[in-house]
Amino acid sequence: MRDLALFTIVMGLVPVILMRPWVGILGWYWVGLMSPHGLTWGFMRTFPLAMVIGGTTLVAVFLAKDRRPLPMTREMLLLCLFLAWVTVTSVFAVSPDGAWEQWIKLVKILAITFVAPMLIFGERRVVPLLLVITGSIAFYGFKGGIFAILTGGQHQVLGPPRSFLEGNTYIGMAMVMILPMILATARMFHHRWLDWGIPRLQRWMRPLGWGAYATFWLTAIAILATYSRGAFLGILAVAPFLFLRMRRKGMLVALAFVLVSVVGVTVPDKLMERWESIRHYQEDTSAMQRIQSWGVNWNMALERPLTGMGFNHEGMGYNWWIQYAEFEGTWRFALSPHSTYFQLMGQHGFTGLGIYLLLMGAMLATLHRIQMTARRRTGQAWLEEYAWAVKVGLIGFLVAGAFLDMAYFELVYALVALTVILRRELDEGTVPATQAAVAADEEGAPGPRFPDFVVAPGSGRPGGRQ
Repeated sequence: MRDLALFTIVMGLVPVILMRPWVGILGWYWVGLMSPHGLTWGFMRTFPLAMVIGGTTLVAVFLAKDRRPLPMTREMLLLCLFLAWVTVTSVFAVSPDGAWEQWIKLVKILAITFVAPMLIFGERRVVPLLLVITGSIAFYGFKGGIFAILTGGQHQVLGPPRSFLEGNTYIGMAMVMILPMILATARMFHHRWLDWGIPRLQRWMRPLGWGAYATFWLTAIAILATYSRGAFLGILAVAPFLFLRMRRKGMLVALAFVLVSVVGVTVPDKLMERWESIRHYQEDTSAMQRIQSWGVNWNMALERPLTGMGFNHEGMGYNWWIQYAEFEGTWRFALSPHSTYFQLMGQHGFTGLGIYLLLMGAMLATLHRIQMTARRRTGQAWLEEYAWAVKVGLIGFLVAGAFLDMAYFELVYALVALTVILRRELDEGTVPATQAAVAADEEGAPGPRFPDFVVAPGSGRPGGRQ
């Protein structure tokens, strides 16, 4: 039944995408992040969902009459430079076949990253994209949080089977990155910052907000229940930003005190043991494997500082790989770099790592600028809120990424596309006729309805919405 339902949805999307190519971007991120085929048991397990959705979208781009030019922001220029550099490193890779295989996978991800800003513009398209990206991962946060509560946290929360996110560390990282966006979604619905002129939808805004708030807390529980130390460090990094963003902080502190001191809620023993291993890392095999792998990739980068060893250098085998290690443990074949930074360093040299870090820095700077100026310049509270959320999610990735090899994770490049799209929304934004509406919105009142705005040409907003 699930297989037939998923097949019907995917096939039904094909003609819709051909008529409205921007829907294909939503479909691509839904398939790529949620991996719905992993929830089926029959023929859809091996059905080429990404090929159908992505291929149809790329064809539809050439038929689209309303596509925009690719915004050549600094993020896009750095992404182009990164793609060019990993192409160079693939030419000089020590394992050419494996390198080009990974290169093709990355190019498929970047293709949608470049196309998304061409098709997604205007509130009516940007917000649905934000909701699809958020909901695709939040689904597993909601599901995992309930599972953790029902089992008392005695079992790991895992991601969708047969996908990149299946492992506990990877789904944990994804939920850390999306957690601020869930909070932004809850606030957007609860405060009714959007009004698309559908009265029936407006009546459901508050209940949707309550559901999103519940999903936020369940996702936080699910992150802890992954038992991933990298995800734990990631949530520690984003927690202060989330706390400062919340209202009724005193109530949250009081509730936490009551739960711990009166109700007696405690951290499960298995989870506490996992966290304790961070402090006693010398006694933990997994931690020592990480240190060994970091040393290996560091030494590879020292040998080939410009190009590194290329994608998938692990394909050269254990005997080749271990010669770069500072020590050899009792384990074998644990060849994962265990760090985004050492992964980039070993595969693409210090040059590749530098370009990647410049891209991350440019995104943080752009998102901070949007956060600081969006409400004043455009009156759109959701734009400021999501810029903050994407920024905090990126910070979570940068912290947790020190312990997880996720340099080519699709969600990272989705955030690149979102950064470029949100920046254009800011630059093409309208100027509110009065600051009073914005001030009222700051207090949690329904957002401004934009009746007196002067609309920038082609902005996709009132008077020119898409």
